[in-house]
Amino acid sequence: MTDQDRQRVMDFIVEQQAKNSVAIDKLIESQHKAELRFERDEFRLDRDERLLKLIIRAGRRERRTRSEADERLTNALAELAKAQKRTEDSIAHTDNKLDALVDIVRQQRNGGSQSF
Repeated sequence: MTDQDRQRVMDFIVEQQAKNSVAIDKLIESQHKAELRFERDEFRLDRDERLLKLIIRAGRRERRTRSEADERLTNALAELAKAQKRTEDSIAHTDNKLDALVDIVRQQRNGGSQSF
C-alpha cells in the first residue's frame, strides 16, 4: 500500500468519524428533545388524571345528592297521596252527611213536621 493509499484510507476514516460524530450529536439532541416531550406529556397526564378524579368525585357527589333528592321527593309524593286519600275520604263522608241533611230537609218540607 502506498502512502497515497494510506492517506486516502485515513481521510476516509476521519471523514466517517466526523459523520458518525455529527450523527451521534443529532441523536443526543433528538433524545434530549424526546425526554423534554416525555416530561411535558407526563405532567399533562398527571394533570388530566387529577382533573378526572375531581370530575369523578363531583359526579359521585351529584349522584348521591340526586338520589337523596329523589328519595325525599318520593316520600313527599307518598305523603301527598295519603293526604289526598284522607281528603277524598273526608269529602265522601261530608257528602254522605250533606245528602242525609238534604233528605231530612226534604222530608220536613214534604209533609214532615212543619215546625221549622
